[in-house]
Order: sequence, then structure tokens, then C-alpha cells
Amino acid sequence: MASFFWGTSPPATEFALRNFSPQVIIFLRFFLSSVLLFVFLRKKPVLSKPAITLGFLNALAYEFQFTGQVYTTAAKVAIISNTFPIFVGILSPIFLGEKPNLKQIASIILGILGILLVGNVFSFGGINLGDALSLIASIIYALYVIIAKKFSTREDPIIYTFSTNLISTATAFLFLPISPNFSPDLLSFLSIIWLAVFPSTLGYALYFYGLREVGAISSSVIILSTIVFGALLSILILGETLNLTESLGLLLVCLGVLMAR
Repeated sequence: MASFFWGTSPPATEFALRNFSPQVIIFLRFFLSSVLLFVFLRKKPVLSKPAITLGFLNALAYEFQFTGQVYTTAAKVAIISNTFPIFVGILSPIFLGEKPNLKQIASIILGILGILLVGNVFSFGGINLGDALSLIASIIYALYVIIAKKFSTREDPIIYTFSTNLISTATAFLFLPISPNFSPDLLSFLSIIWLAVFPSTLGYALYFYGLREVGAISSSVIILSTIVFGALLSILILGETLNLTESLGLLLVCLGVLMAR
């Protein structure tokens, strides 16, 4: 369910980018989410070291990913930034004592192969600055998953979402001077509201709930279904299309997700 809400981000962000810079979108989605959760909860945030770290890493990963897209293609950004299950599989035995079994290794391989096919990896040119920034974003996402699994289950998921989103807001605010473009119309404004309510609020809350039952490795592969939902919604809402190779890639991602559990 978290992946579904996160999968609504690509079409919503596409509309928002028409009138907002990426830095403004990142800031507003977490700021409005924090306001919404404060009104709903009427409680103080849990500003523990793990919560502060997660909020910082979350916003930082978005900034690297969006900045990288300036220097490379959107397809390459989507692929490289979603290779984080590989790093989760490497880091989990070290920090969580969670060793991937053969089934999980197979699910990671299927998921990553699917991503490569969706992005038509064989048509890519050489590595550039944008690719490097996207790789850094992927590593940051992996650290996020590891820390979230290790510490987030100790707190109420809703309060933890509020706490981490508040820190993400503060972090994103620091990046606003990079590109403060803000010229909303009705559609772009509604897109920001959607991003704040569904991906940034419900998506993260459900993710923290899910981490209580699912390991870091399995959850990182299941999150890859975000790509499937994002692609399908882009087809339905934006009228985009997929060729045979890309469709096969989505199928492999689905198989990887099913095997992850």
C-alpha cells in the first residue's frame, strides 16, 4: 500500500514541475504533510537521533536524485536511484544481522534486472555527473531502510512519520535557494496537496507500519513495486506507453516483489 501511494508521485510530480522547481516541491510536500499530521495528532514530535537521521537522509536523497536529473535522463535517474536493494543486501548483515537467503537474493536480482529493462539500460551512454549523484541517492536510500528497520519499530508509526517529515522539511528548506521557482496554478497546487497527503503522509506511515513485520531486505524489494504502480498510473493519467522490453521489465519487478516475502 505504501508503494502504491509512492507510485502516484511520478504523475503528480510531472504536473507540479510545470510551475514549481524540484526544491520547492520537496519542501512543500513535507512541510504540508507535517502541518497535516500536527493538526491530526496534536502531539510533540519524537526528535530522537534515529528520527532526525531518517528525516535528514530522506530529504538529502531526494535532493541528490532531483539534482542528478538535471545532468542525465529521467530514466537513468529512476533506475540508478532504485538499485538500493543491492546496498541493503550488503549492509543488512553488518548492521542488522539479517542475511539474505537464496530466495531473497533471487528477488533482488529479478527486481534490479526488471528496472534495467524498464529503463532500456542497453541504450545508455557513459556515466556522467547525474548518474553519480543518483548512485549516491541510492546509497542514502539504503541507509534509510537500514536505520528505519533498526529504530522505527520502537515508536508509533504515525508520530514517527510526523517527526521524520518535520526534519525532512527543515533539511529541504536549506536547499530552497538552489532553485526557488514558485508560480502555482490550480493543477500544480492540487498536485502538491496530493504529494503531501498521500505519498508523504500515508505512504511513509504505512511503510513504518510494514517494517514491524517485514525485514529490511524484503521491504526494500517490495518497495520496487513503486515503479510498477508509477508506470501504470503514468500510462493511465499521462498517456505514456511501454514497449515490449519495458513491459517485460515490469513483469520481472512484479516477480521479484512476490518472491521477496
